Amino acid sequence: MNIRTEIFIVPLLGKFLVYAPLRRVAFITDSAGTKFLENLRRSETPRLDRQHEPFMDFLRAIHVLGDEGDLPISTFENRTFKPTEVTLFLTSRCNLRCIYCYALAGDRPASEMSLITAMRGIEYVWRNTIEKGKTEFTVGYHGGGEPTMNWEVLKESFEYAKRLARSTGMQAHGYMATNGVLSYEKRQWIANHFCGVNVSIDGLPDVQNIQRPMRSGRQSSDEVLETVRFFDNVQFRYGIRMTVTALSLERLPQSVAYLLESTRPTHIQVEPMYLLGRGKDIGMAVEPLAFVQAFMEARSIARQRNVDMFYSAARMDVLTDHFCQSCGEGFNLTPQGFVSSCYEVPGPEFEFADEFIFGRYNNDSRRFEFDEEKVIRLRDRSIEPIAWCDKCFCKWHCAGDCFYKKKHRSVEHDFAGDPRCEITRLLTLQQILEKIGQNGGKVWVEGYHTEALRRIEAQYKMRDRRKSNEDQQTRRIIR
Repeated sequence: MNIRTEIFIVPLLGKFLVYAPLRRVAFITDSAGTKFLENLRRSETPRLDRQHEPFMDFLRAIHVLGDEGDLPISTFENRTFKPTEVTLFLTSRCNLRCIYCYALAGDRPASEMSLITAMRGIEYVWRNTIEKGKTEFTVGYHGGGEPTMNWEVLKESFEYAKRLARSTGMQAHGYMATNGVLSYEKRQWIANHFCGVNVSIDGLPDVQNIQRPMRSGRQSSDEVLETVRFFDNVQFRYGIRMTVTALSLERLPQSVAYLLESTRPTHIQVEPMYLLGRGKDIGMAVEPLAFVQAFMEARSIARQRNVDMFYSAARMDVLTDHFCQSCGEGFNLTPQGFVSSCYEVPGPEFEFADEFIFGRYNNDSRRFEFDEEKVIRLRDRSIEPIAWCDKCFCKWHCAGDCFYKKKHRSVEHDFAGDPRCEITRLLTLQQILEKIGQNGGKVWVEGYHTEALRRIEAQYKMRDRRKSNEDQQTRRIIR
């Protein structure tokens, strides 16, 4: 009997972490254990001594051995493109001038979506929802600028979505990414109409004011905090999106503590600054290990307040071959009416737009038309062809990370790692070790209760001790 699932062996302070992501199993062993596992991987019928019996029993008990089968991974392969969610990139205008903006918002020529373009996108997903026999569809607002700068189109387009939904007994859900610089009228309308928003705030007032100043150069912190406090007062759901630069890294824990003293977000997403747009040349990239250390300290503060804090690529609870919907599933409309698969390509003027823009509305045929070859190429952008990722224990979780950022860093299939990989591995490793720690410190199997795991471990330790009593030279493999 050999190992019929993919396992990864990670050195760990003189021991080794053995991780089988597609069986949801992880445990700690020593060099003898890893050597035996390597033999099992290579041979259907490895030579077995009595000393190996407890370890073999252990591997069977936790489903590393056997034909139980791997868990399924999420994939876009062979799906008909019939989205029931549209994201509208309403404008390239912005009332802030963030020092790291990936989209160079406010620096590019202004482009604004018309109401008719927004309505076409909404009607398309509404019709798809009917065809699929579903009862709800989603309209999001995002893009290369601040969506609320095209306020009338935002309001009227979502009200149109609600009318369509009511006419067929459906629900239309709305969400938005915003910088939070909103008037009282806008806050109130958003809270009354949307399901939730993500608000970009970088933390302490001086951090926010330096990294995310107003277009005029004024400070933005007070206005953004007014917005989230308003949302708190009316019990409206929102998350916080924080960007960390070399300037703000050391103060990340204090920034999280400051925000949670006076706000009540459902979650906080923390990301290192992307080396795109204005962030490319300002020299404020973060050092991976320093980011992880600051992140862990900040996350412990968030946990004390029962707030989930995360980094996008470290997600061990996800099994997938793609990082996000940019791999042929995203239906995002640019102001010009083009269809982009990626949030970071909100218009044809962006780098690599030809690879991510795969359709547009045809006024003559009065329907959206898609380049099917591009859709196939986008869906082929799974983790599978990336040789660098093949031996990484995060491969089925991060799935190669963001493809758009990867395009900026290297030739896609010749990718050879980068600082985000280091961050992802360290934070994912921490998640796995936490699972093991919560289950007695030796082994974790999803679905097994702590006491059951302890009984399995104790049973095989007892057998191991009996073998040792019979032969003092027998080396125990599980310790």
